[in-house]
Amino acid sequence: MVLGGVELDRGLVVAIAIVAAVFVAAAVLHLGPGSGSAEAVRIGTLRGGISTLDVIDKLGLDKKHGLDMRVEYFTKTLDLANALARGDIDVAVIPAEFVAKLREQGGDVVIIAVDFYQNQAVVARPGAGLKGVEDLEGRRVGVFKPTGTYAMFKAYMKAVYGINVEKDLELVDAPPPQLVQAFERGDVDAVVLWEPLVSKLVADMGGEILVAYRDLWEKWSGSVGDNGVMIVYAARGSWARENPGLVEKLQTIRADAAQKWNQDKALAVSILGEGYGLSEGAAELCWSRVKMNEAKALTPGMVENIVSVWRLAREGGYISSDPETLAKGAFWQAG
Repeated sequence: MVLGGVELDRGLVVAIAIVAAVFVAAAVLHLGPGSGSAEAVRIGTLRGGISTLDVIDKLGLDKKHGLDMRVEYFTKTLDLANALARGDIDVAVIPAEFVAKLREQGGDVVIIAVDFYQNQAVVARPGAGLKGVEDLEGRRVGVFKPTGTYAMFKAYMKAVYGINVEKDLELVDAPPPQLVQAFERGDVDAVVLWEPLVSKLVADMGGEILVAYRDLWEKWSGSVGDNGVMIVYAARGSWARENPGLVEKLQTIRADAAQKWNQDKALAVSILGEGYGLSEGAAELCWSRVKMNEAKALTPGMVENIVSVWRLAREGGYISSDPETLAKGAFWQAG
């Protein structure tokens, strides 16, 4: 090989190439993330709970926007919330009322986006003879008590129907998979659950939605939106303040995923079938019941809605602090 008029030995050429490769590798290691590679965000979510994370993972949307979203799955919402509070994860896809609980306990947690609205429902077992919510009195109703869904169920029943669920119903407390089994066996007359389990019970097990939380919200709230916020993206406050660019990227990715879910039924059905084992009929029903919020950032209406959800959670005994006080500094604002 001739270089600059000087003939070089082939072995010397190979040696030069090796040294150059070493220098390139060292430079990449020195520069680290942010020098062309995707920036990592640790994000937690509940196992078995749908969200825009499913779309992001399916389509690789994080990589397209320069993020490496490292998802960790949790079985219990409390474990997810505690992981966020400890700093084990940067962001959590979590029920809105859990953010209020964390802030009540002194946690520095901020909501950066709304993912979707309430999709929970009270589902009656076929043949149980339940025609209305009032018929639940004295019946066996499956619930999972360590959840905001249960706290809101208590609040809704008391405020809208005058029913004290602890006294007037025979409650069966168990995790969601066991509640589904109890429903199938006929051990309960109704269950209080969320998607995609609601659609599974209705489409595959003949269940009937006795009342949806959306309808309960309308009866309870009056004018604070036509549905209450259920799931949000919440971040550790310190992490968000140190990484506003990553927050904005995450907001963009989530909004893109929401739009794709809403517009592509086939995509949603495939995700629900592959990831959650739903039949086609159950998947289609779930997609029709769950529309993702496409807004990138929080709006004043969303903030007002979430604070109202916290008021409901307080009525249900889930939190004891004033929601307006908890709301101070709880909502991310760019800049």
